Amino acid sequence: MINKSFNIELLNFRHELDFFTNLYLKNKLPQTILLAGEKGIGKLNFSYHLVNFILSQNEEDKYDLKLYRINQNNKTFNLLSQNIHPNFHIISPNENKNNIDLNQIKKMQNYLNMSSFNNLPKIVLLNESENLNLSSANSLLKSLEEKYENVFFILIHDIKKNLLSTIKSRCVQFKFILKENEKIKKINEILNNQYDKLSLDFKNKYLSPIFYNDLLDYCKKNDLEIDKVDLNALFSNIFSKQNLRKDEFVFNYFILLIQLFMHKYFQNNSNNPKYFSLLNYFTQRYADVVKYNLDFESYVLEFKYSVYNEK
Repeated sequence: MINKSFNIELLNFRHELDFFTNLYLKNKLPQTILLAGEKGIGKLNFSYHLVNFILSQNEEDKYDLKLYRINQNNKTFNLLSQNIHPNFHIISPNENKNNIDLNQIKKMQNYLNMSSFNNLPKIVLLNESENLNLSSANSLLKSLEEKYENVFFILIHDIKKNLLSTIKSRCVQFKFILKENEKIKKINEILNNQYDKLSLDFKNKYLSPIFYNDLLDYCKKNDLEIDKVDLNALFSNIFSKQNLRKDEFVFNYFILLIQLFMHKYFQNNSNNPKYFSLLNYFTQRYADVVKYNLDFESYVLEFKYSVYNEK
C-alpha cells in the first residue's frame, strides 16, 4: 500500500527542519523527541521529511535541504512510500479501536531487537501518541528509558489532548505552531482555494486545518456546498439526522460548533452572565456525555430547544 502521509515539498516548518537536521549532523539529536501542536498542521508530513533526510544521507539522490524537497529518485522515498523501509517503523492508532494498543508496542520492541543490515539509524515514528492506552503507554515507557544505540523515537502529539506526563518526561518536547498566513495557506490547500468564499461563521483563527478537512468531508457526504454553508445551515442539517453519535463529525465537533454559535450570537453582549453560564453548562455536559457514554441525542436536543431556538 502506498503511503500518502507526506508531500514531496515541505512548505511549512522549514526553519524547524534546519534546526533538527543541524542537530543530527552534529550528533546532538535527542534519542526521543515529542512534536506537539494542533492536529492537522503538518507534523506528520514534517516528520517524514526529517526521516527521509536522515535515511537518504548516503544516497546519491539524497534529500534536497536547499529546496526542502524529497528526491523521488532516492531509494528511501520509494521504501517509505510503501512502508517497507527496514530502518523505519511507524505506529498509528488502530482504525477500528482508535487507540494504540499493547500489541503494537510489542511489535515495535521486537523490531528494535532485530539486527540491522546497514549502519543507518532505526527510527520509530509514533503518530497520535495521545491515543496510547494505559498498558501500551507503560510498555512504551520501558523502551523510552532504554539507551539504544543509533535509534530515534519521534512522537507526534495533538496538543489539545492529554498525554501521560510520564511519557512527556521521557521526551524533549518541541512545539509546532503555524503562523496565521501559513494556516490560511494550509486551509486553502484543503478547500481548493475556497477559504475566501467561506461563511464568516467559520473564519476563526483558532480553528485547526483538520476542522476544515472534516467539515469539507461532512458537506460532501450530506450534499452541502461548503461555500454556502453557515452555522444555521449546518445545525439544521445536524438536527434533521438520526443516530447522531455514529456521525464522527457531529460527535467530535458539536461542542466546538456550540462555542462558535455562542460567540456569534452573544458577541455583542459577552458580559452577560447567561453567556458564560450556558457555555460552561454545555461544555461540562459534553464532557460527561463522552466520559460516561451518555445519550448524545438528548444532549443535542437540549441545546436545540434551550438555546438555539431562542437565539
